Amino acid sequence: MVLDGFMPEADAQVIRDFILDQAASGMLRKAGIGKQQGYAIEESRRGDFIQWIDAGDAPKAALQFLEKIDSVRIALNRSFYLGLQDFETHYTLYPPGTRYEKHVDRHRSGSARRVSFVFYLNPGWVTEHGGELLVYQQSGEIARIEPCFSRLAVFLSELEHEVLLTSHDRVSITGWMRDGTLI
Repeated sequence: MVLDGFMPEADAQVIRDFILDQAASGMLRKAGIGKQQGYAIEESRRGDFIQWIDAGDAPKAALQFLEKIDSVRIALNRSFYLGLQDFETHYTLYPPGTRYEKHVDRHRSGSARRVSFVFYLNPGWVTEHGGELLVYQQSGEIARIEPCFSRLAVFLSELEHEVLLTSHDRVSITGWMRDGTLI
């Protein structure tokens, strides 16, 4: 599912500016792959930088985003009975020349992640910038989602997906809606 104009552009710009300020002050950290003992930073496979969102120091616009994404969680539960109890989310920055190879967010070894989402914060994005999200559908089709400003992409966490190489800063909020499964 793709929703354009998920938030007013002025609010989305405030969030983007905050993330870029956090990155400039060294607050974003290199993201890794795997979990627990299998966790590793492998820049050739995943090149983004992240910062988990702390409601205590987030700008008002980011708090509004969290409220809106929670309303999406509630709507998904009403429509599809997914049992989504909460969500986790972080700011994300892919610098030019980075990508994230094909992966899934709901690991076979156990994960509470059921629904993945990405909120894009890239004004003036054009196809030539790269950075598209490819989501590999169970039908064999591939959804190609450009990271356009104020666009929300939502998909099942069990689906394989990847972020293609970007030639410009690609800024977003990335997150996962979780059920009660213990990790």
